[in-house]
Amino acid sequence: MPERERLVVVLSWHGRHDTLRCVDSLVAGSPATDVLVVDNGSDDGVLDAVTERWPHVATLQTGDNLGFAGGMDRGLAWGLERGYGLLTVLNNDTLVDPGALDRLAALATAGAVAASPRIVRLGAGPDGAGDGDLWFAGAVLDDVDGLPRHRSAAEAAAELAAGEPFGADLLTGCCVCATAATWRHVGGFDARYFLDFEDSDWSLRARQRGVRLVVDPGAVVRHRVSASFTGPASYLGTFYYARNALLLAGRWHASGVRRWGVLRHRVLPRPVRTWRDHGPREGLRTAVVVATALAAHVVGAHGRAPRALEALAATWAARARQRADRGAHGAATAAGEGRVESAPDRGENALEPLGAPSPPD
Repeated sequence: MPERERLVVVLSWHGRHDTLRCVDSLVAGSPATDVLVVDNGSDDGVLDAVTERWPHVATLQTGDNLGFAGGMDRGLAWGLERGYGLLTVLNNDTLVDPGALDRLAALATAGAVAASPRIVRLGAGPDGAGDGDLWFAGAVLDDVDGLPRHRSAAEAAAELAAGEPFGADLLTGCCVCATAATWRHVGGFDARYFLDFEDSDWSLRARQRGVRLVVDPGAVVRHRVSASFTGPASYLGTFYYARNALLLAGRWHASGVRRWGVLRHRVLPRPVRTWRDHGPREGLRTAVVVATALAAHVVGAHGRAPRALEALAATWAARARQRADRGAHGAATAAGEGRVESAPDRGENALEPLGAPSPPD
């Protein structure tokens, strides 16, 4: 492929620090690939910072939060309009190893192929615990309810040990590389999803249209998993997961995604599990979020979450931060006085999606 024909689209939403680190890894390690940074309406100065540090890196402002699907589609359209022959979508909370995009490009240009790298965790826990652990090496539809899940390290052990590219049932939107012809043939991400399961839907469409999905274990990307799911986004993540799981089940039931299984195993138990694990306050909040998701699915309200739910999630997150601050202050005061007090209940400051297994990105 001629030089300068490759483009990687990095989508940022209130993730300036992560985005700058990501772009730095691309500029330093993937010089044959042009970079487009798309700001999804966050207006946090990320585009100005990118231009100041790397004047040759392109930027695009959407003007509103279009979700992962809409934001990436805007970036893909930008690249296609300018004649790029190979386009990669990439999460902003990633670091790309040198040579990784070259390997994906070689696979994607070999035919009707879409390729993802091996993705490992970046600083997954306290003091870097879990750093380097496998996060993605292909995804499959679960045997129980048909929803997507990542293959475990044990399931992928043989392919990873062999080190050669291997076929996958589903790819992750964290990083997908395909030619312009493939993107046009399959189409972009379905904006109805907004966030969550849009990559699984795209993968199923791609396979339906004859595109082979491949994972290259020799191409490595490091991912700070769920960096965007903090504060209000933790509650909204539960909304999108529940609503979109049902949307995916309705769209792809013939491929094995079972609506009743999704409801029974993934959606309806969430408030109960959250109540049990994090207390009644978080259990009731999760029940509100899940009920809103079910109602949205029934009436066909897709795309961005209701503004009322966004406002409610922001209020809950602010109260959680206030309680956490009061708890920290109380603990500091007690320590100064030689007393020991118990920490706040885990449910008081839980800011990740609650009662939920981690879905594919």
